[in-house]
Amino acid sequence: MPAAVETTTAAIAEALAAPVANWVDEGEQSEARVEARTFAFSEPLEPGAVPYALVGLSPDCLADLGQLPPPGKATAFGVVAVEPAEVWRVLFAAASTGGPYESGCYGAYGRLHAWRALAGLAGARADASPGEVEEHVRRCAWYRFGADTPWFHRVVWDLGVLAVGPDRRRLAFLAATATD
Repeated sequence: MPAAVETTTAAIAEALAAPVANWVDEGEQSEARVEARTFAFSEPLEPGAVPYALVGLSPDCLADLGQLPPPGKATAFGVVAVEPAEVWRVLFAAASTGGPYESGCYGAYGRLHAWRALAGLAGARADASPGEVEEHVRRCAWYRFGADTPWFHRVVWDLGVLAVGPDRRRLAFLAATATD
């Protein structure tokens, strides 16, 4: 794998986590966890290398996963290429419906939180116009991921999305989980 440097700032982590922020804010009864990070790679990532790159970054959500087997072998971890529209639906559902103890942000605010996360995952500037964000989103490669690790609760509120930038050197992901 190419070398990687973490590029996450507080502002970008907040934007990426916007759809699930209320999951964590639900108080003591919530068992929510969120991990939102960005990385820059020294060389472009090939599409088949994305799962290995993600595991190689040692995110908290995959801490107990161990080594990945060779391609084609069974594993408790999966990364699947998806269209940006699917990522949008996942982010909007997370924001608008909320976690186990929160009713969500509904309509306009749910869309706003999903939009902020989608723009951040795609690497768009915080002040980018809708057209600029759309162009960034269109040029990225999009994935969903999941893992059978203790970090995830393995219930309806598990979420894992990631984007690889058009130059294939930037990877951004959002992982979240909550349970009642």
